[in-house]
Amino acid sequence: MSEAFDVIPYEDISGDWKKLGSGSFGNVYKGSYLGIDVAIKEVLPSTEYDVGKYFEREWRLMKEARHPNVVLYLGLSRAPAPDNRIFIISEFIENGNLRLYIHDKTKPFPWRLRLSFATDIARALAYLHARKCIHRDLKGENLLVTANGRLKITDFGFARIAARNEEEMKRLTFCGTDSYMSPEILLGDEFDLPTDIFSLGIIFCEIAARRLADDKHFKRTAPSFGVDAEEVRNLASPGCPEDLISLCIDCCNTDANARPTTRSILERLRAIEAEVLSRPSEADEAQIGTVKFMTGGKRPTAGPRIPSFGMGVGKDIRTNGDASDDSDDELMEAVMGLSNVGLESPSWNEGVYNLKHSYFLINADVSQVINRYSTGLLRCQSTVQQSSVVAILRRPLPPSRRPCHPS
Repeated sequence: MSEAFDVIPYEDISGDWKKLGSGSFGNVYKGSYLGIDVAIKEVLPSTEYDVGKYFEREWRLMKEARHPNVVLYLGLSRAPAPDNRIFIISEFIENGNLRLYIHDKTKPFPWRLRLSFATDIARALAYLHARKCIHRDLKGENLLVTANGRLKITDFGFARIAARNEEEMKRLTFCGTDSYMSPEILLGDEFDLPTDIFSLGIIFCEIAARRLADDKHFKRTAPSFGVDAEEVRNLASPGCPEDLISLCIDCCNTDANARPTTRSILERLRAIEAEVLSRPSEADEAQIGTVKFMTGGKRPTAGPRIPSFGMGVGKDIRTNGDASDDSDDELMEAVMGLSNVGLESPSWNEGVYNLKHSYFLINADVSQVINRYSTGLLRCQSTVQQSSVVAILRRPLPPSRRPCHPS
């Protein structure tokens, strides 16, 4: 069935499963594997598809994919006879999917989070396209939301390697979901990597408008099956960056060759996010896209979420006051405890290290610190937002106390 390392004994996942939904070729359940929550996807026979072919393709793609925005594959399992069903085991993502998030209007959806979501999808797709892999079923249901606001792409049931020649191009089968299908697929024409870009454009439209593609919104009709650019502009939520609207329209171009590449999309998203983060209203929302934002103030074990291109780090990454945060007194106690640690290696450089990214030192009066160490505050000079970190600096020994080395 697979290499030994991929095989997960059925008894390790058997137990109470909770049905989450349906995938390309079977139901998906939440289960447990050796103490961790996992997603269990069953593979069932079908009269519509060659399940064996698509299953093997999905298994191989999931197994080989290694990217932060792609769901992590764990292994395969088979139920004992006479059941004999095969299951794909992957990490469990607990916060639902993008389609549910867009639909639930009770959840805040500020622009910096929208841009973060868009960037995560583009990064995952760029990774797949760099390996000549077409997903062919890109939609909100296949984009899972993690506890700290990341998106991860899943369901590779229809994915395949791009055609290498015209003969292979003719043999590509038409798969996907109607609302997200590219015009070339709906028209029965040849298609390649740009078909995913069109699906990505529809998802960008949904993010920009916070409306799902259906029979009323972003509906496409013959003969072109394109998206109405004026509708995209009219449905965009207030404050939508003009460049994001243009990106939506460009990705949904009916001419596949005119659509931007994933590399170009990422560059444009970077510029759009920078513009959004420069807005005072967005800069004030220090917790948008962080653990606090995604979990309603509870402190889970996951680390804080930072914006997708490393900009606009929150001014205060702490959660609510009832959380067990370390106090300044505890920090100072730890610093003073360094006096008992032998850190007098001559390999240490004297003075302050030359830190990257134009950090500068303030409040670092070494004369006020017990023994030979001091605490200083490093503050970023970025105009977007500032963040702070405590640094421990070594104070040079006076000449009378420096160790003597034989000449």
